[in-house]
Amino acid sequence: MPNNPVFPQNKLEILSGLRNLFFSDRARPAENTPAKDPKPMTSDQKPSPPGVDPTHEQMIRHLRHANEVAKSTMAEGHHPFGAVLVGADNETVLLEQGNINTVNHAEATLARRAAEIYSPEELWGMTLYTTAESCAMCAATQYWANIGRMVYGMSERQLLDLTGANEENPTLDIPSRYIFEHSQKNIRVWGPVPEVIEEIVALHLDFWK
Repeated sequence: MPNNPVFPQNKLEILSGLRNLFFSDRARPAENTPAKDPKPMTSDQKPSPPGVDPTHEQMIRHLRHANEVAKSTMAEGHHPFGAVLVGADNETVLLEQGNINTVNHAEATLARRAAEIYSPEELWGMTLYTTAESCAMCAATQYWANIGRMVYGMSERQLLDLTGANEENPTLDIPSRYIFEHSQKNIRVWGPVPEVIEEIVALHLDFWK
C-alpha cells in the first residue's frame, strides 16, 4: 500500500495526527484574549413559577405540619428537621420527609423523592415547606428538582445560633436566597415566619445541648 497520509501506517502517526488536529493554530484561542464571562441573568429574565403564591395563613399551617414531621423524626432518633411538599393548589400535602442523616437532609431527600414521582413542569408550580431554612446542598437540590417555591420557618442563621459548633450539625451560614439569586430560575422564597419560630425552636433548644 502506498504511503498515503490519509491512511497512517502506525499508532504513532495516528496520535500525531490527532495532536495536530486539536492543537493546530486554528483550534488555539488567540493569545492575550481575555475570556468573556457570560452576563448574569436579571430577575425579570429568569422564569418564574406559575400559579398563585400561598397565603400567609397557608404558610403557617404547612410549616406547623412540617414541624410535626420534625417531632416524629426526633422521636425516632434523628435530628429535628421536617419538610413537606404542597401541590400547586397550595392546599394538598403531597409528600412529607424528616431528616435522615448528615447528607440526607429532610429537604434534599424530599426534593429527590419528588423528582422521581412528578415531572419538572408539575414541580415548578409546587412549594417546599421546611422548618429550618435550606442549606446550600438542599437549596441546590430543590433547584435541580425544579420546585418553584420555598417557605421556611427559622433562618439558617437562627439555626446556627442554636447548634453552635456541634459536630453532628456544623451549620452553614449561607442564605438560600443567595443560592437562588445565583441561579437561572426565579425560585420564590418566604421566611423566616415569626408566628412559628418559637414552636420550631422549642424542638432544638434541648436537642443540641
